[in-house]
Amino acid sequence: MTVVTAPPKGLAERPPFIERFARWRRRYRQPIEAWLILSPILLYYSIFFLFPVGADIVISFVRWTGVYDSPVWVGLDNFRAYLKPPYPITLFNTILFTVSILSLQTTIAFLIAVLLNEKVIGRGLYRSLWYIPTLTSAAITAQVFFAFISPYDGVINAVLKAIGQPIVIWTMKPGWMRAFVILYSVWRGVGTPAVLFLAALQGIHPEINEAAMVDGANYWRILRHITVPLLRPMVVFVLITGTIAGFQIFETVMLITAGGQANVASSGGPQNMTNVMLLQIYKDAFVNLNLGRAAGGSVITGLILLWFSATNMRIMSRGQVER
Repeated sequence: MTVVTAPPKGLAERPPFIERFARWRRRYRQPIEAWLILSPILLYYSIFFLFPVGADIVISFVRWTGVYDSPVWVGLDNFRAYLKPPYPITLFNTILFTVSILSLQTTIAFLIAVLLNEKVIGRGLYRSLWYIPTLTSAAITAQVFFAFISPYDGVINAVLKAIGQPIVIWTMKPGWMRAFVILYSVWRGVGTPAVLFLAALQGIHPEINEAAMVDGANYWRILRHITVPLLRPMVVFVLITGTIAGFQIFETVMLITAGGQANVASSGGPQNMTNVMLLQIYKDAFVNLNLGRAAGGSVITGLILLWFSATNMRIMSRGQVER
């Protein structure tokens, strides 16, 4: 006689796999759909951001040409090299350009936005004229700008000769070349923050200014105590994006200091007084064939940008809390 034993109690009550899978799918349907929708952008973000950043950090600790030899671990040597010439002056130039361009550009853009916000004839034309340099190619505008400061056939030297003054070799004057780089960068980039400030100004309800005028406030008091505080979030955004753009200055220095030509090897002069971090990173990577040194410079630049951005956000948020 065959004895049939009953299966364990828990196993007998357990539903089939298909049913359990259907329950699990119904329970996690929305998270699964969300991950499926986000997977393309997450894959793109991982390939073109996370992986390059991780590889850059790893390469910053090695010595490698990237062409014919193998990476050699050197630890912090690539970072210590930035304590020796010419890297300190390069970092100083980058900070100098960033602070100068950011302060002048933000102030001028705010004043332009205030003027363009007024009801004047041809306001749309004025807005377009201020924004056109931003849309124009830097290679073209830099060559046009260099035509003014060219040592021998430039417009400024032609004017000096016409009035009986000796010509000036502008490309050999470190102070003037720094000033030219700053002026060109401010002129070319002032359109973007001006448009942002103008959009923020148009978002302020006219009733607020009208109420202040009824209480006896004049135009300047309204601008100082109402308009500027209400623009604080936009100011933070402009400062952060302007800081990042200032540290990314590259083609301006390369084209103006190299005589209007895209010659990386001869750019950054005179005497390395206009060289900047991004240009030096490019030279280390593709001229000097030192990928480790270039990766170390990019890591240092990223850390400085992170510190600048965090500091700006902390200062502006503190002021908003106090207000």
